Amino acid sequence: MPYKNGYVLIIGSSNMDLNIYLNRLPKPGETVTGGRFKQFLGGKGANQAIASLRSGSTTIFIGKIGMDPFGEQMRSQLEKEGINVDHILREPYEASGIAFIMIDQSGENMISVAPGANAKLSPEDVQSKSDLIINANSLVVQMEIPIETIEEIFKIASNGKSIKILNPAPLKPIPLEIIKNIDIIIPNEGELFRLHSLLNFKDLPGRDEENLVRASQDIAGLGVDTIITTLGDQGSLIYESEKETFTKIPALKVKAVDTVGAGDCFNGVLASKLNQGENIINAVKYATVAASIAVTRRGAQESMPYLHEIKKKYNQFYI
Repeated sequence: MPYKNGYVLIIGSSNMDLNIYLNRLPKPGETVTGGRFKQFLGGKGANQAIASLRSGSTTIFIGKIGMDPFGEQMRSQLEKEGINVDHILREPYEASGIAFIMIDQSGENMISVAPGANAKLSPEDVQSKSDLIINANSLVVQMEIPIETIEEIFKIASNGKSIKILNPAPLKPIPLEIIKNIDIIIPNEGELFRLHSLLNFKDLPGRDEENLVRASQDIAGLGVDTIITTLGDQGSLIYESEKETFTKIPALKVKAVDTVGAGDCFNGVLASKLNQGENIINAVKYATVAASIAVTRRGAQESMPYLHEIKKKYNQFYI
């Protein structure tokens, strides 16, 4: 492959985010007025691709968008960022994906997604990209594309050298064949416990650290090398199954204004730093720093920090 230092491959969704900023989120059946509307480019896959690129890695994105103005904007922006967009596919019979997002004054959010063309990314589509998948240094997949496509991606990737990362969001049942073919899984706390239940393990009462440890160990026993559970303002917990070790990485204290895209920032920067040769602990530290910057800005893709910003803050906290 013509990439001297390797590349990160992100396969997943690209959406147009339609955001409303409110003093508080509505309750079921309630209308809350007085919000401010803004439109941003988003989608977990595209967000992660920009986070990866801005943190210093050559990045390729594979996804499917519509033949509509939103699709044109998505492709154009990724290209302007410097992401390789030659492998973005167009879907003539579906609109591009849309996300409706409400964000309160503390930065918390509620999201509803109409996947559109994202749901049409097929196993055959990714089979045609096998060489890219096999030769990536880091591969990241999320779950806003069909589950059978995700299974095919990791099946192909198992024939190559890539560090295979699954961000199980939004969470849905995951076949064991996928679990066995990934190296790193990055759920948030709620996703970890729901995944534990979906995999038919015994229910764990409560969400204390002891149960976080137990859930991580159970899931790792199915063949996952590393589980990184993100814990919001509490940081993250890393379980490395080969060493049987847990490492807690605390969050950096900041005033969040918009948490949309923070998890995507974490995933993209983590993949980028692994691509650059960092070990898992340092990669998580860089990802933590990057996410702490992203939550202080509005929007998803717009909030992703650049390498010099990440390095500066990393040196302040970890050097």
